[in-house]
Amino acid sequence: MDCVASPHSCGFPDATNTGANCSSLAPSGSVTLGTDGETFSGKNVSGSITVTASNVKIINDCVTSGDLYPIHLTSGGNLLIKNVTVVGQGSGCSRAVEPAGGPTTMDAMNISGCEDGVEMYNNDVLQNSYIHDLAFYGGSHNDGVQQNGGSGDVVKHNTIFNPRNQTSCVNFTTDFGPISDITITDNLLDGGNFTVYSRASSTGGSDPTGVSVTNNHFGGADVYGLLSADGSVSWSGNVSDSTGQAVGG
Repeated sequence: MDCVASPHSCGFPDATNTGANCSSLAPSGSVTLGTDGETFSGKNVSGSITVTASNVKIINDCVTSGDLYPIHLTSGGNLLIKNVTVVGQGSGCSRAVEPAGGPTTMDAMNISGCEDGVEMYNNDVLQNSYIHDLAFYGGSHNDGVQQNGGSGDVVKHNTIFNPRNQTSCVNFTTDFGPISDITITDNLLDGGNFTVYSRASSTGGSDPTGVSVTNNHFGGADVYGLLSADGSVSWSGNVSDSTGQAVGG
């Protein structure tokens, strides 16, 4: 068993089954999607996509960007991003997707080149996606998935690689508010100081609650361990990718 070497051979996401074929898409500059129910598809965007409406779909697109947030939901909700490739460029890309406006589903994305992969807030879903080759600069604190306050988030069946000592593949920390009801399941995760964080803020605040980490494959690129947690975390069915044996948090 070596899913880290060839994720798709084990049924996990990688470059073979996520994102879009950028060379086949029509060129586009930066766009703002402001119509409820709008679908934006088939474009190769140089710049960023800003969403200010509800029930928008971004499907089969590529985004190459040095902007802070290549895809940014600022208002609205129920955004769907599916089969989209995001490539960050330069030191300006903080995270590929910033769904600050409302619930967002991110499905079969291929994300690279930003300091972080995606931010999560409330009732967001990241699934079937490939996050890799994050941009590392002096002082970077790279996270594949980051959340600093929210509830009801799901991180399911993704491949997230961050083979550095800063900071994680999945990081849920109560820096800006409480965290509750988080599901991290059926992922292939490799790297980070700790691979998964479920932590209270270093400046105070309550411990995260209702966090479950189940049925994940863990590679061996972590520095200190697989889990750094404050409070309790439901941990079960997690295995070493190299041996298939059960691993503890």
